[in-house]
Amino acid sequence: MICEQVTAPHQTRRGALSALVCGCLGLAGCAANPATGKSGLLGLSSIDDDVRIGATQFPELVKAFGGTYNQDRLQNYITKIGQRVVAKSELPDLPYEFAILNSPIINAFAFPGGKIAISRGLLALASSEAEVASVLAHEAGHVNARHGAQGQNRQVLANIGLAILGIATGSNELMQLGQTVTQGFLQSYSRDQELEADTLGVRYMAHAGYDPAASPSFLASMREQSQLDASMRGLPPGDVDQYNIMASHPRTIERVQQAQEAGRGLVVQNPTVGRAEYLDSINGLMFADDPAQGLVRGRKFIHPGLRIAFDAPEGFLLRNSPENVSGQSRNGATLVFDRAPIQRARSLAEYLQYEWAANTRLLALENITVNGIAAATGATRINGNNGPMDVRLVAYGVERGQAYRMLFITPARLSQSLSADLRATTYSFRRIDDAEVASVKPLRIVITPTRAGDTVASLARSLPYGRFNEDWFRVLNDLQPGQEFKVGDTVKIVVG
Repeated sequence: MICEQVTAPHQTRRGALSALVCGCLGLAGCAANPATGKSGLLGLSSIDDDVRIGATQFPELVKAFGGTYNQDRLQNYITKIGQRVVAKSELPDLPYEFAILNSPIINAFAFPGGKIAISRGLLALASSEAEVASVLAHEAGHVNARHGAQGQNRQVLANIGLAILGIATGSNELMQLGQTVTQGFLQSYSRDQELEADTLGVRYMAHAGYDPAASPSFLASMREQSQLDASMRGLPPGDVDQYNIMASHPRTIERVQQAQEAGRGLVVQNPTVGRAEYLDSINGLMFADDPAQGLVRGRKFIHPGLRIAFDAPEGFLLRNSPENVSGQSRNGATLVFDRAPIQRARSLAEYLQYEWAANTRLLALENITVNGIAAATGATRINGNNGPMDVRLVAYGVERGQAYRMLFITPARLSQSLSADLRATTYSFRRIDDAEVASVKPLRIVITPTRAGDTVASLARSLPYGRFNEDWFRVLNDLQPGQEFKVGDTVKIVVG
């Protein structure tokens, strides 16, 4: 994989895919790697097996990550870039497919046999055709080196099988990404494989006529975004590589250095960069959450399809996934919101005590009414790694047989000071009317020249990240801290 930060569904079910993987384990044998020339133990017996596995598993991955982003002009453009790159690979005749995932995560994936996916979140971050080519070439490096067929990658297919109907844990903390599908992908590749894919990718893109400098350039952009993401999560300042959760994954700075080294010996006459063409292709690209999956606007979460909304406490950073919404404050308090079926309970209070918290004695269990909606709440205290934590559970009865659930976890020493804010969030849960549903529009990337009087602050105002808006604008537009643009420069802005 090419990126370090993701949010994805949790893994919860074994299925036919796991059996398929078990069958593959008996096919191990030694074979030469077509891209590297190395011989080693392969978990799949042939290229045909790679193609079969990819064709079977790839649609499930796409589904798990929100489906495809359906914009024909952009899809055709990405496919053209991908085909140009893989034509210079060792296996140019594989049935390559290049899908755009309808997800704001910043990542890309490769399956055996030539199935490659790139997220619209990554496309928003990229600033040129050459940068996207570097990503697709890296993924093609994994495919051609058959990293997915090597012994250390056997578990990834089982992980995907477990993920398809999974229920996310609700955690979006950087240090807990090991519970996600994508983390399984990342850990499936060793640091040597990642660096090898970088080297192959730089070779492919250079032979295809792209500027090889785009590879380390985009890796550096992703590192800057990782640092910003860490700051937003309240992690300590400093080098994000020091607390990156992927122990086996090479640090981004190491990858930047290796990509630079790999490109030094490659001379491309009149290399393609394609900044203007690329920016034109992403003009209008959906940014951040898709309203069909609910969306975050500052402290507000609103889901027009489910016709519900709530407001998080001041200082909470909300994160949305197809399964849940989670938020965390800098002081260590956590909020998780999701929906679950009510199995046998005859009331919401019974549901809290005997289904949701079946093995926990809840205190202050009571029925309440929130904006005309029947609800129930209860609390308990647990021992956390950093001391006692207070837990409050709230269930709302909006739909028959379903409970909308809000979970608050706070350090016990802060519970009193946070009580009013958490109560306000509890009572902010509401149904929304037709007018509010109609008002929900996705954010989109717009490419525009800057005008006299424009500033970073003014152009960043419509981003959804509050006090981090200017930082995000700079990352999107390759501007360093303190750097200003000139009048007439082409920039990405976000409008809604």
